[in-house]
Order: sequence, then structure tokens, then C-alpha cells
Amino acid sequence: MSRNEAFATKIPSDLKRDLTRVCDRLGLRKNFVVEQALREKIEDLCDVFDLEEARKSAVSFLPWDEVQKELKRRGKI
Repeated sequence: MSRNEAFATKIPSDLKRDLTRVCDRLGLRKNFVVEQALREKIEDLCDVFDLEEARKSAVSFLPWDEVQKELKRRGKI
């Protein structure tokens, strides 16, 4: 189990207001919403990085219609 640590940052007042409204309306804790948002954003950024690395190492890409033709030829679709 990971240990919780304090993390402080400044955010625009309108963002804080929106966060408060959403949390109050849905009965959620601000900490939970912020933590989930950070986790999702970090995952998205890692996915973008991984995709960029894959594109750099790829030899070539086939157009989708060629992929479909090959799959049909192999009886996969």
C-alpha cells in the first residue's frame, strides 16, 4: 500500500469553483477527483510517448484497406 503525501499547487479560481461544484453535486471528495484526474492524465501522456516511440521504430504502415484485404485473404474477417 502506498503512503499518501501532501501535494500543494495553485489552480485558477474558476477551476477550483468548478471542482467544488461537481464534488458537492456528486458527493465526491475533491482529493479523490484530483487524484483520478492526475492518474488519467499521466496514463494518457505515457500512451502518447509510447505511440511516438512505436512510430519512430516502425518500418512502415499499411493503409487500412490493405490491412482489410490481407485479413480477408487469411479468412480472419
